[in-house]
Formats: sequence, C-alpha cells, structure tokens
Amino acid sequence: MKICLLHSIYKPYYRGGAEVVFANIADELKRRQNDFFIITLGYQNAVEELDGIKVYRVKPFNFFNFLDINNKPAWLRLPWHLLDMFSDVQAWRIYRILDKEKPNLIYGQGLKGLGYLLPAVLRALKLKFIYGIYDMQLISPTGLIRPDNKCSLPEKIYAWLCRRLFGSPTAVIFPSQYAKAVYDKFNFFPRSKKIVLGNPLRIADNPAKPKAAEGKTVNFLFLGQVVKYKGIMELIGAIKQTSGDLQLHVVGDGAGLDTAKEAARGDQRIIFHGQLDAERLEREIWPQTDLLVNPSRVPETFGLVVIEAFSHGLPVIASNIGALTEIVSHNKTGWLVEPGNEAALRDRIKQIMAEPQAPGKMSTACLAAAQKYSAEKYVEALLASVK
Repeated sequence: MKICLLHSIYKPYYRGGAEVVFANIADELKRRQNDFFIITLGYQNAVEELDGIKVYRVKPFNFFNFLDINNKPAWLRLPWHLLDMFSDVQAWRIYRILDKEKPNLIYGQGLKGLGYLLPAVLRALKLKFIYGIYDMQLISPTGLIRPDNKCSLPEKIYAWLCRRLFGSPTAVIFPSQYAKAVYDKFNFFPRSKKIVLGNPLRIADNPAKPKAAEGKTVNFLFLGQVVKYKGIMELIGAIKQTSGDLQLHVVGDGAGLDTAKEAARGDQRIIFHGQLDAERLEREIWPQTDLLVNPSRVPETFGLVVIEAFSHGLPVIASNIGALTEIVSHNKTGWLVEPGNEAALRDRIKQIMAEPQAPGKMSTACLAAAQKYSAEKYVEALLASVK
C-alpha cells in the first residue's frame, strides 16, 4: 500500500508540537519500510529526498506563505484564510502530484496552507483519507477555543464552511476524548469512523535519572510557545513569589517572549533559552530538569510536551482543563491546578520545594504512562483503521 502524508510544515521548518507529531509518524513509517511520500509547503515547487523520504514542496498560491503567517498583520490574514479555503490553483497543484504518485491512502494532519479544497480533491479521486486532528483549527483559524467552547459569529461561519469542505473522511483520529467531544458538538465528520488515539511519541530508551533531593536545586521547565494563553505570566509570577533553591528554564519562542522577560527581570533563577531543537533539548535541558510545568489557560486537545516529560521519568504540573486532565493523573504522574490561577500554581510549587523528593517518587509511573503513546502503536492503529 502506497501512502501519502499531508502536512503544512515539515522539517527543516518547525513551529510546535504538530510538526513533532507528524515527523514521528513519518519516521515510524520509514522504520517499518512502508511505501510513502510527503506533500508539504515550501518556498518553491520542488521535490527532494530528506532523510531517505521523498518530499514534495508546494509553493502556495496566496498572499504569503503559511510558513510566514506569524509575521504577518491580522488585517492581511483574513483574506489569506479565505483564499486558502477556496484556492483551486493550490488544489490543482497537489492533484497533479497525487495523480502522478497514485497513492492508495492519504493521511492528512494540518492542511492549512495546503488548502481546504483538498478533501474535495481526495473525494473526487476516491482515495481513502484519514484526517488526524491536532487542535481546533477547523473551528477557529487560531486553533484555539474558549474554555466554555463557545465561538463568535465569524468563528461559527468559519466552522460551518470547514464542516462542509471536509465532509466525512474515511476515518478521523482524535488525540483525546475532549477533542472528539468538541468536534462532535459542532457536528463535524458525521459519517466518518472516529478513533481516539493519543498523539505519538518516539519513545527512546531513557532510564529515570536521580531527581532533586534535599540541598539540591529544583529545576522546573516550561517548554512551548511563549505566549500569554500558555500561562507563562502566571508561572513567572508564581516562581518569583517562591523562595528557595530553584530554577525555571523557559524554552521556546513566541509573541509574548519580550513581555515574559520583562516580568522575570530581577530574578536570576528564571533562565530563557530560546527555541532549541530536539538534539539540544536532549543534551542540555532534559538531563537537568526535575519536572515540567504546563500552565495553559486554554483547553488543549492534547499535550505532547507532557508525554515527552513522562518519557524522561518526569512528572508534570498541568492545568485542570481540556485534554490535560486525561493525560496527567493527579498525585501519580503529576499535579493538576486551576488554569490562570497564579496562587494555586504558587502553592503547588511551594509544596514541591518543601518536599523536593516528590518528583523522583513519580518517575516509574511517568515512564509507564509514556509507553501508551508510542509511535509504533499509533501507526499500527492508523493503518488498521482503514482495513
């Protein structure tokens, strides 16, 4: 069976967890020696071989490239989104690749930038199509949704259009029960086979390392986009209000980076590392980390960074919201706190500082939890979904 993988962003380009998930799937298909190729965005139309994988780069027909969208003003993004949804030129470019390669199965995850007419193309070609949900991108262009799951009128119109454009793929994979419930609420994919399958991780052989003990620095890690809705400001505030031998390592970039640095000014225990690739994370960050903090203020459809922490034997402080409640087991693999509540976050950090051995006691449970999300199990379930 020949497989085509569709995703807007593929290495060397990178933005966040969605790209990690997609790369993990590609790497697992390569390891299994499946016959597959990738269609993704580029700055020129081209075909290349990357790490032994055939990759088609498609230059988008739009006002600007989706790879640059974070650098574009809001007023220009609206017409960009409209053209992206209905660009027949873009759809034709990808149709020609599919007609040439003649795959039997399509797996698509993030189609923004590649064009939302693609599902119609796949229906016309009568191809089996598995769509992998990563965030709320089909309900809101930002990929985010309010905690009460309500939408503005423009978002409702956008969601209605997406619902009509995507129709009912052969199968839809949701990363969590929470994500499935929200999409069901908006009546997406009425005739699709629906599967809940946590996002995949390449599980390395990472034995648990010794954790912080009395008299040693406790190292907290924030890993992700440095933006307000990720709860970075509450975390900085909580750390600054906590005395003791601790450090907060902030790894990532984003629109709120300068604001976060200003808020952390004067506290030398808060260290900003910027964006780091996986190799540097493994070499420089994970070995010195005692626990991860994911204080998101908005509901997330999953929490890949949480699973990454688990795979290193590290517990997580996470917000009691969205899919994070499905992943983190309170007092077993971490602790849940109310989102946006700086005082609750501060109190939890202080409790850990009072008992620095606590993270180490959770290592075995965390390592076991990570095994449920292996890329091998994910790809097996993905392929089985269309048999």
